[in-house]
Amino acid sequence: MNAQWLGWFFWGIAALFYAYEFFHRVAPSVLTTQLREFFDLDNKQLGTIGAMYLYAYAAFQLPAGLLVDKYGPKKLLLVASLMVTLGSFIFALATNIYIAYFSRFLIGAGSAFAFVGCLKIGSIWLAASSFPLIVGLTNFCGTLGALSGGMHFSLLINRFGWQDAIMIVSFLGLFITLLLLMCLKPAPKENFPLAESETTASLFKALKQIIMSPQTWLIALYGTLLVMPIAAIPEMWGPEYLSFVHGLPKEQASSITHTIFVGTALGGPIIGWIATRVSDYRYIMFPATLCALLLLFYFLYGDYTDVLFLYPVLFFYGLCTSNMLLCFTLIKNQQPVWAQGAAIGFVNMTIMFFGGLTQYGIGWILDHLRKAHNGVYSISDYHAAMSILPFCLIIAISLTLLIKDRHNYI
Repeated sequence: MNAQWLGWFFWGIAALFYAYEFFHRVAPSVLTTQLREFFDLDNKQLGTIGAMYLYAYAAFQLPAGLLVDKYGPKKLLLVASLMVTLGSFIFALATNIYIAYFSRFLIGAGSAFAFVGCLKIGSIWLAASSFPLIVGLTNFCGTLGALSGGMHFSLLINRFGWQDAIMIVSFLGLFITLLLLMCLKPAPKENFPLAESETTASLFKALKQIIMSPQTWLIALYGTLLVMPIAAIPEMWGPEYLSFVHGLPKEQASSITHTIFVGTALGGPIIGWIATRVSDYRYIMFPATLCALLLLFYFLYGDYTDVLFLYPVLFFYGLCTSNMLLCFTLIKNQQPVWAQGAAIGFVNMTIMFFGGLTQYGIGWILDHLRKAHNGVYSISDYHAAMSILPFCLIIAISLTLLIKDRHNYI
């Protein structure tokens, strides 16, 4: 097997782990009713369960980039998979909300290494010009995991109960861990790790380089604003929104909102392929984000009588918002080689932190509005809580005018 095929094989194993951890990211969106009843939660606490994953994911992003550079993706992905699997078992056995919080934090911490590990394997084994496509295909695998956390997971829950369903998924994590252990091999470059002092020096040097770059902040903010509605709709509140506002069964509501992931799954490779053929990524970013804004307005405020029409609406919404993946290529091209891993981690950290804040914030708004209505939710409450999401895309559109594109690999 030549080096290129071997690289794709190694990347595929890491991408399988990324799909698994992405399943855990979206699982709470299907479990809102069960978790609320089992732990006796309000919406703020329910939002926190989803957000704990994202907070941990965000907190470990910078260390993940630097540790993968130092120790190589195999060791880090193996430890990360064990963390996610252990967290999954703990979540299945949780008896109170605090254990549930801890388990979700552990899952998020382990998951932080999946995306950067996939990109690291791609950057080591595959051509630099393929990087946008690698990002898109990695996202494709992740969204396949997210899709399995929708309607199919709902069916598993209905048959076995939510705790047994999570337990079944936990054993799948053990299988993936063994696969990483037996099949993933270190690349030659990983045989020469940095000394501890050099790693520490590189950390501070990279952080200074990143923080002092205005473009880093603009790119990170752009990606964040595109992901906030995804964190809010398919990953947490979307199924409940459709169930309450339109009276849909939870399984159908989950199936509809998770159509966003079908769009992002296909959109990642498509946009990655287009990106290798355009002179400026902003030619993709501006129109795609504008289209996403129009589709989001229709989803939230459109007067539709046939909810089945939401399937194509959310599919194309996901396809358009998948242009946020260009942020990782943009940030890689903006930074010198020794700061690229940390820069990718910084962007992902920002995206995930504010994604978690969005999930928590919508839950907080819903609880606040419910108190104003004598403890009863109204349709206007859900519309008001979701109204922050279009503003995210409006600001993102304006940022495309400020971001600078650099295609050269430095």
